[in-house]
Amino acid sequence: MSAAAVLDGICRYFGGPYDPGTRTYRASPVAGVGVVRRAFAKRDNHGDYFHGLPAASRTGSQIIVTIYRSREFRIALGGEHGGMKQRNFEAELACFIRSRTPHAEDAQDDVYALQDALVGWMQRDRTLGGAVFQAGEHMTNGSNEIAFGYGQPQTKDELTKSFLSMAFSACEILAGV
Repeated sequence: MSAAAVLDGICRYFGGPYDPGTRTYRASPVAGVGVVRRAFAKRDNHGDYFHGLPAASRTGSQIIVTIYRSREFRIALGGEHGGMKQRNFEAELACFIRSRTPHAEDAQDDVYALQDALVGWMQRDRTLGGAVFQAGEHMTNGSNEIAFGYGQPQTKDELTKSFLSMAFSACEILAGV
């Protein structure tokens, strides 16, 4: 499987079916996610953060999925001419968050709620819907964790903007190569 196919599979798992007209994934099964993208948009559309969310939603997000690095190596099983290849992909979900809450503390709570929702969804299926052999699990020459990073929230005109990064390794096993 190509890196582009793995990226598309991760986006579909977290964002739902691909919408070719908008080049986005617009039916996320994860609470609080409006749109998932596989590249940064040329224009930031505030409506994308709340797309498909209930009208009363106070906080929404847009996720950009990126594969920053990959490696491939042979797993020697069955002698010198047999075996499999393992491809590891270092993926990041860059979650850009917009919140209309009256208090920044509530917006921060929503960031943690998004983190919990993403992890809970990821733990439902280690293959991310068949996109990879496994993700977020221990693997040879890959990360054995799901790592999080947080940005400094910014509040202006009653809108709080925040950031959450979720990074993990995903691997695919190729037989007979």
